[in-house]
Amino acid sequence: MRIALLLAPLALAAALTLGPAAPAGANPAALPRYEAGQTFVFDNGRVERVHAVSGSRITWAARSGRTYERSVNPIVPILNWSFRGQQGARTVQGDPDRLWPLRPGASAQFRTVNVTRDERGRQRRSMHLWTCRVRPAETVALRVGAVQAVPIVCDRYSPSTMRVLERITWHWSDEIGHYVRREARDMRDGVTEVLTLHTTLSPREANPLRIEAVARAAADDRQARG
Repeated sequence: MRIALLLAPLALAAALTLGPAAPAGANPAALPRYEAGQTFVFDNGRVERVHAVSGSRITWAARSGRTYERSVNPIVPILNWSFRGQQGARTVQGDPDRLWPLRPGASAQFRTVNVTRDERGRQRRSMHLWTCRVRPAETVALRVGAVQAVPIVCDRYSPSTMRVLERITWHWSDEIGHYVRREARDMRDGVTEVLTLHTTLSPREANPLRIEAVARAAADDRQARG
């Protein structure tokens, strides 16, 4: 058993360090689909609004209006962003889309190569290693009622020590068409952040005043609950 535990991270490192194997490939029809204007408000006031859709990539807008680009696959980290003078881009190696359609026991391994550039033009490059697995559906309690959601547990590893640095659990709901709960845990200090979906707004409903009012109400509700 001890040998198996020692070999597991080495096998992951080999799989992610070598070129990606021929992907099993997702069923494109099973991947999430969005339309411009759809808005998701979380219980801490976080806003995710679909700004634009281009093939398998979504440009999202935050509550501040700042935009960033992601894959339609929610487990893939942000691909392009700009924030406070810093710009960043990620490329994905591997096939995270093989998880779709979601089914318990499915798994995927991939890595991201990350390049950031600060306001002085200084560039920094890093790599993240990920392994994700799908668990059986669970019931998640939301403000509007309970929904069935499929947990996708993603671990980020250190490329040098193969220690798990972060664990993110996404609870995906086909009924909602988005994740309804996100739990991010720093495995080094145990600090955990949990977001739960508060409100969804259709493109027709998602005007700036409505979004801001709902976001404030969501944050107030969470603070009141302690």
